[in-house]
Amino acid sequence: MKKVAVVSGAAKGLGRDLALALAQDGYCVVVHYNKSANEAKKVAADISKVSESFVFGADLTHEDEVLQMFGRILKKFGRVDLLVNNVGNFLYKEFGKTTNTQFRDVLESNVYSTLYCSREALKIMRKQKEGYIINIGSVGAERFTLRHKSVPYFLAKNAVYILTKTMAWEEAKNGIHINMVSPGSMKTDIFGKNDFPMGRETLYQDVVDAVRFLISEKAYYINGANIEVSGGFVPGMV
Repeated sequence: MKKVAVVSGAAKGLGRDLALALAQDGYCVVVHYNKSANEAKKVAADISKVSESFVFGADLTHEDEVLQMFGRILKKFGRVDLLVNNVGNFLYKEFGKTTNTQFRDVLESNVYSTLYCSREALKIMRKQKEGYIINIGSVGAERFTLRHKSVPYFLAKNAVYILTKTMAWEEAKNGIHINMVSPGSMKTDIFGKNDFPMGRETLYQDVVDAVRFLISEKAYYINGANIEVSGGFVPGMV
């Protein structure tokens, strides 16, 4: 039986590259999207060349939609071997100009989506006595980081880091590995190339490689870790 990977926010960007890479590695891939249905269908079409896919649209900040999604996944595949919590909105805006709605959106899209999806995936993984969850964080997520144009984002990623550590501690006895991959900036419109110690921003492939390592046998004893994929980039030093 093929293993099943669920990638949230898989229609575009990093999520798309993760979904395609996992399909190449032999996973059946659940391509989640919220509003980007057409893009998600294109990703599924690309996956169909090498593996099986299942496209599902849901707002992961709403628990009922998460329950519905995982119910459908379980009915179709009967298992979940890997969950990549990739959904999480980013906002680069001065704190005083950030509206309450924007603040709430960043927190909920990062924290609630991770919490709700993880809890549903864990119900399945516990029965299997194995499974992997990879949470996508951000460089600096495990530290007290103050950035005046990204306050809600770092608050949210701090919370995701705490969830990662807590769930890993609780679920290790069930054979479940839960880790976090924290990329450096992938946006050159915010930083210039000279701002990066290794001369460039983080690439999607850098993150894909880290995820592949964490779900491999070589990383068996790595659990509850946060792997920064940032080339030495540190928020606040530029």
